[in-house]
Amino acid sequence: MDIQKFFNDNNGVLICPLNEGAAAKYSHNADKPFKSASVIKTFILAYYLAAGTDLEREIELPKSMLIGTSIMTELKLTKATVRELLIYMMGFSDNSATNALFADASFEALNSFCKNVLGTKNTVIGRKMLDYAAVERGEDNLTSLNDCLLAMRFIISHPVGRDIMRRHKGVERIMRYIYDPDMEYYGKSGSIPDVYNDIAVLRKGEGEYIFAGVLSYKDDPARLKRLMGWTGLAAMDAERPVV
Repeated sequence: MDIQKFFNDNNGVLICPLNEGAAAKYSHNADKPFKSASVIKTFILAYYLAAGTDLEREIELPKSMLIGTSIMTELKLTKATVRELLIYMMGFSDNSATNALFADASFEALNSFCKNVLGTKNTVIGRKMLDYAAVERGEDNLTSLNDCLLAMRFIISHPVGRDIMRRHKGVERIMRYIYDPDMEYYGKSGSIPDVYNDIAVLRKGEGEYIFAGVLSYKDDPARLKRLMGWTGLAAMDAERPVV
């Protein structure tokens, strides 16, 4: 399986063991900054795990901040615990929950955590979710695959992080060709115009945790779905669907 035939300047691919210092199986544009879309939510989860926040603390969200792509908007929820907001954010990719956490934590604290605790080089949190006016001003959320690896390594080291992250269900991307019900899967996808991303940590049986990620900008989505599916297979050393 020649996964490298899908590589180009518009995408990045990283497949490697999760443990620190392990050599990557594939690394293409792993330090290149890409627009993160909802993949940035992974860093918010890592921040709250590191901060030791009381996960049962309740946060209120004004009705005016309820936005689209949100179960909070659909159900008109205006308050939730930190834990519930993190689950909504990671499990449903809820943008209202994410913006509530942005306001609670602050961009300054989140960016400081990414740089000084995780050690990221290319991650910038510059706008709330669906704030396209901020994008027009040149303010955006960016990350790289090597930075995503740092965030995922941190999250998977925490039982609470694994519990929250396992609630995300992704079947069209890295898990495209993986159907084994016993596969451990922790992932986060993201899409906005011209952006189609997915990152995941996989483990089969008692094997090691493997990070697999694809970030892109202005690449062909149909082609990217195949690349992401092949990335999942390559992470599992497979050439056929994993069942």
